[in-house]
Amino acid sequence: MIPANDPVKRCVIFLFYDKDGIADEYVIHMLEDVRKDSQYVLAVVNGLLTEDSRSRLLQVTDDLVVHPNVGMDVGGYREGLFYIGFKRLAEFDEVILMNYTFFGPLYPFHEMFLEMNKRDLDFWGITCHQNDEKDPFGTLPFGFLPKHINSHFIAMRQNFFTSFYYKNYIFNLPNPETYQDSITKYEVIFTKYFADRGFKWGVYADTSEFEGICSAPYMYEIQEMIPKKRCPIIKRRSFFADYTVMLENNCGESSQEAYRAIKEKTDYDTGMIWDNILRLQNLADIRQAMHFTYFLPTEGTAHPAFRTREAGVFIFGEKEKFHALLRRYEQALPENWRTEYFEGGEPYKEKILRAGRTAGETEYTLILNLSDLTAGEEPYSNGASLLYRDLENTAATSDFIGNVLDEFENEKALGMLVPPVPGFGRYFKEVGNGWAGQFDNVKKALNALGLAVPVIPGTARPMAPYGGSFWIRTELLRKLAELPLAELPVSGLTFRFLLPYLMQHFRRLTGIVMNCDYAAIEITNQDYKFRINNQTAFAKFGPDLYEPEIRRIRGLM
Repeated sequence: MIPANDPVKRCVIFLFYDKDGIADEYVIHMLEDVRKDSQYVLAVVNGLLTEDSRSRLLQVTDDLVVHPNVGMDVGGYREGLFYIGFKRLAEFDEVILMNYTFFGPLYPFHEMFLEMNKRDLDFWGITCHQNDEKDPFGTLPFGFLPKHINSHFIAMRQNFFTSFYYKNYIFNLPNPETYQDSITKYEVIFTKYFADRGFKWGVYADTSEFEGICSAPYMYEIQEMIPKKRCPIIKRRSFFADYTVMLENNCGESSQEAYRAIKEKTDYDTGMIWDNILRLQNLADIRQAMHFTYFLPTEGTAHPAFRTREAGVFIFGEKEKFHALLRRYEQALPENWRTEYFEGGEPYKEKILRAGRTAGETEYTLILNLSDLTAGEEPYSNGASLLYRDLENTAATSDFIGNVLDEFENEKALGMLVPPVPGFGRYFKEVGNGWAGQFDNVKKALNALGLAVPVIPGTARPMAPYGGSFWIRTELLRKLAELPLAELPVSGLTFRFLLPYLMQHFRRLTGIVMNCDYAAIEITNQDYKFRINNQTAFAKFGPDLYEPEIRRIRGLM
């Protein structure tokens, strides 16, 4: 049905959960916007809520309910419906069930409501999941996965939510005990269940063109849906997606391209995204999903006037010893930049802290760590190559440096840029799974500092400045010196792995940077190892898609 009233009398039940009980700014912004087209907004909180967040939520809602974290989204929606009561709900033309699992609106919800008000529907959503002839869960009553509205936003018209069918369904629906129960016993069957009973449904961001191409366009075609469909939301999960699943659907481009579309096609404040994601998610997963890896040319820069900017350079090593090596790279540095050598045997951590205390008010700082890379096990060429790798990917040419600074200007959430973690020579063994044996040490250090930063082993490699060289915003270098790090008993290698997580504590990203010439070497190396590993796996297990092949290697199939 088409709503009877103009303006539409709309009730919103907003389900919220956060492990720390914090309602970040993106939540407040979203509720402020949806409230412009709603007469009543109720926030239902599963679990914890801080006093500050309670106060902030009450400023953008009409009422708030906090209840135990049971039943997941379904339990929260039911709590809200029963709290308001169906007698009062019947006064509204439309009831919306929406949750916290997306960022938005990228475009005002008002334009979506204006469009959907004209459509003769009984219930609708913003996005949907496409039909799948198979049942991936093995428990669905239909024997296949039907096309369905995503449960993060479902709008129900009065004739629908006051019907016997809906009341009978929602009153007798048991609260799910697991995430999969929530998916299989509610989200994926909801749309078909009511469509089979004669109710009409639709979605705002039409995805019919992706049928047979992509089952979850709201994740893997979102880069198309934002600019072309004016889709007003993007899932939080897009920014830390399971990369194995990502590669089953595309080559990994969707989240990065969607983020670019948000920055270029909307006025949404992306700082709200990173304030939330960096507080809650694994940093390596974020970098992997979003590809914060920068291949920058050594010739040509958009801002050759970067030489007028102020930056500092700290070189850890003996000036006379490394003078010949650095001659080429020093030519890339503007004459007005302050360059200081930290000579002697002072540990790496202490040098970083001293740099932070003396950095001054410049915008950016380049750390070049030379001394630790010239000693070590044979072959010595490994250390020399690591030093080459660090210098080439931090200070190759003046144009390259200008391009590095441009990336900091283009992405305000970027705090640090580091060369890629090495995987050649003895470092292939030392780095191992990407942590070089430092995972437990990093966790202990964060606990000792009292910093609640999520650190998960996972499959994504951390972005540690393994050789010790990196670019950083100077304000963050100064903040490092203010942390109680002086008495922290960690090795230089542990401290290097700790640095990206200290950036995360400051709500800043860490990216990987390479000059384009060196990137050709890196890609060749990675491709060579990838092909050799594949040949070995295929010879033993036979070729297959990536995910089942990995499961076979791990003995899970």
